[in-house]
Amino acid sequence: MTRHYAYYLYLLLLLCLTACQQEDTNPDINIDISDELQIELWEVLDESQRMLELRVTTLETLDCENYSISYTLNQTGNSSTVSINNILPPHECIPGSAPASNQINLGHFQDGEYPIQLNLTNNEITNTGRLTVKPRYYQLEMESNHGIFIPWKTLKTVPENLVWGYLTIDDVNTDEQNAILEEFNNRIAPWTEVIGLSQGEYAYFKIENGNPAAIKDQQETITQNIFLLEQTGTRVELTEALNNIRSEFGDQVSVSAFLSDGSTI
Repeated sequence: MTRHYAYYLYLLLLLCLTACQQEDTNPDINIDISDELQIELWEVLDESQRMLELRVTTLETLDCENYSISYTLNQTGNSSTVSINNILPPHECIPGSAPASNQINLGHFQDGEYPIQLNLTNNEITNTGRLTVKPRYYQLEMESNHGIFIPWKTLKTVPENLVWGYLTIDDVNTDEQNAILEEFNNRIAPWTEVIGLSQGEYAYFKIENGNPAAIKDQQETITQNIFLLEQTGTRVELTEALNNIRSEFGDQVSVSAFLSDGSTI
């Protein structure tokens, strides 16, 4: 993003004025907000109806792990207006450093194009754009990006009947780890098939050259011992295969596995 000194000076002045106006009414809220916020499209998986979320984080890390961000959401007809307002300090600090964050549920969208605004400080700073929803992807195109950073404008939708995840393997050498991975693949092979997906960002994983490059689990991004497959067996069959692996290797191996309906096994 191109940075303009005059704009950020204006933004800083505006935020300071806003802080002064509201500090007396609510001493529990810190009205200081970072110059830049990262906004990611996120698909919320559900068995009946999928939702679209905006995941907002400050680019700056703060001195507790549980700062949050306040916002307002106004949806009228097909139009959505989001105003990202204040950083909220926690009542009890979790020691550590992390960005402030929040999740904004925009709801379910049919295929089509929707006007959207991603604004700052009670709509004082306006960013107008368009949200496009298609069966295979969501796309967010902004006419301006004052104070916000959008790492990717296209989010691919998660296909049905997928299983993905990762293995955490402790205290083994390379040969033992390879043997565990081979045994894992053999156990789930009867209930899965290899699948190739188009390259890009999905909410829960990233695909490069037809293969999973990373699995996203809460605040972590995992790149080692990951898998992404098409589910061909029943949930019961797949669960039994994974539980057998867990039982056989005990504390040496943990398996995190996720399904397209939003559940875990």
